[in-house]
Amino acid sequence: MPATSRRSFLVTVFGVIGTLWFAVHAIEYVFARYSALEASFSLPEPLGLSGVFEGMPQWAGIALTATIWLGLLGAFLLLLGDRASVLILSFTLLATCVALAWGVLSFLEGNQTLAGINLILFLGSQTLMAFGLWLYSRTAKRYQTI
Repeated sequence: MPATSRRSFLVTVFGVIGTLWFAVHAIEYVFARYSALEASFSLPEPLGLSGVFEGMPQWAGIALTATIWLGLLGAFLLLLGDRASVLILSFTLLATCVALAWGVLSFLEGNQTLAGINLILFLGSQTLMAFGLWLYSRTAKRYQTI
């Protein structure tokens, strides 16, 4: 008799939303880091992180990079129903908290926007998405739906 899967429909929903969220930011990251690509194909106005990475200190840029790529990996693992998503999303949450700490420090110094992007809104939304995915994956692992 084949084993029945207890996979929840919500695992798929959260996995798809998280993967799409971090995939958009991964595309922005690739465009920001490879200037020849950014010059060839311009992104629409609200997208584009090249100015953000130029204005960030290196440690905050590394934290944002880790947030984007670990978030994409964690969300994709959640979509696949892999329990490792909890660990990867934990690291994502840690990295995004570091980037948000820089955003708050920058905000307190009077820098509300960087390259036309509101730092608190952008980094806060990254943190909320990472926290939501982590919390859901942790709960799904506890109830054995992944």
